Amino acid sequence: MALQPKVLVVEDDGGIADAVVYAMERDGMAAVRAGTLEAARKAADGVDLVILDLGLPDGSGFTLLGEWRLRAHGPAVIVLTSRDEEVDCVASLEAGADDYVTKPFSPRALVARARAVLRRGAPGSSRGGGAGASAAERPPEGVALAIDPERRAASYGGHDLALTKIEFDLLAVLAANAGRVHTREQLVSRIWGNGYSLTERTVDSHVKALRRKLGEAGASSALIVAVRGVGFKLSEPS
Repeated sequence: MALQPKVLVVEDDGGIADAVVYAMERDGMAAVRAGTLEAARKAADGVDLVILDLGLPDGSGFTLLGEWRLRAHGPAVIVLTSRDEEVDCVASLEAGADDYVTKPFSPRALVARARAVLRRGAPGSSRGGGAGASAAERPPEGVALAIDPERRAASYGGHDLALTKIEFDLLAVLAANAGRVHTREQLVSRIWGNGYSLTERTVDSHVKALRRKLGEAGASSALIVAVRGVGFKLSEPS
């Protein structure tokens, strides 16, 4: 990531876009704006973070989310929308968004969330004591799951996993202590950072998306186990 993070604000409301750009630039980031899907596609190359509205004049922001998540190194994405239904939040996270903010919003809080997302994607980042697995924390030899914390890459059975930043951190935390149950609160602290407030449904949505991608690579649905009323764990190698 560049010393001065580059942020793309995809928002068709000029007033909101100007407010977000101003807040980002005041915090030391370089910000550009786009008001349509087409303009966003042209401006997205080389950006570290996208603030994405879902309702755009020429289509849905979900289209862009899908396109960026197909890239090996797509930008981090914070969805910024007036849709405040839980189903929209869950759908955004499952589509690959790193965070979700509803309107009306506090520009200051949005900047803080942007900084948190950018830290998660920084090389060698290890929020809250280290979400990435060290070489000693990787699963034992012979296990189908492989995690490379330096490249922030993971594979299962030789198949590369196209994970979002949060999904990678979630997998790394679970794999670092296979068999140990992590509460949702512990996962939030390790992955998002202390003091970050999220609903249980948000954590569950990321787990669901991670399970789906592991399943597509051939992993058993029992690889990540939900412990009712507690949290999640990665199955111990057999």
